[in-house]
Amino acid sequence: MSSLSHNGASLAYRFTPGVGPLVVFLPGYMSDMTGSKAEALSDWARAKGQAFLRLDYSGCGASSGEFLDGSIGRWTDDVLALVNHVWPAGKVLLVGSSMGGWIALLAGRALTGRLAGLVGVAAAPDFTVWGLKLGEAERRQLEAQGYFTCPSDYGEPYRYSRTLIDDARTHLLLDGQIGITAPVRLLHGQRDDAVPWRLSLDVAARLQSAEVQVRLIKDGDHRLSRETDIATLIATVEELL
Repeated sequence: MSSLSHNGASLAYRFTPGVGPLVVFLPGYMSDMTGSKAEALSDWARAKGQAFLRLDYSGCGASSGEFLDGSIGRWTDDVLALVNHVWPAGKVLLVGSSMGGWIALLAGRALTGRLAGLVGVAAAPDFTVWGLKLGEAERRQLEAQGYFTCPSDYGEPYRYSRTLIDDARTHLLLDGQIGITAPVRLLHGQRDDAVPWRLSLDVAARLQSAEVQVRLIKDGDHRLSRETDIATLIATVEELL
């Protein structure tokens, strides 16, 4: 594992050298680079000789920093810093899972002509708007401690900070056209209980690119980490390469 000092944090990453474009995996909220999709893509890249990068955002996984200081903007900046560190000039293919899909769209827009393609797995842009339901209890927690918690089906309770919520307002994508012209594939399970599958249709409609496909997996859940799901993901990445 390597690290890069950036914006007051030590960003942990694993880079597999190989041919381009560089494939980059971006994990979801309160997730890290050791998940099954990241591991599977890493094994695939090593076997294929493909350049591959996986990483932990600041405050997540093996990276230093305070998680509650993290935000969509900061984590996107982390991604761009690491991409430019390991692959300063070549083409890049981004793969983003859940919140990582939001960050992939933002980073892809920033990469402009360097973006070779993008794959979203249950991509969740703007989840702070449609996904966070703040009742009186949550508002009291935010006021008292700067964050609130809610249960998660995927491990420890999720924590959402005022920093995250306030910053996200400046990075919303579903209120206009998304300025990406590279090919995009959006994979989504129709049994996803965290991110509505119709959101991928909304994203597709707003992408500037004409080379966009939404692929619905009827019995797929939010994780899309079964063996068949991962095979679909790898086939999709290979198609864009």
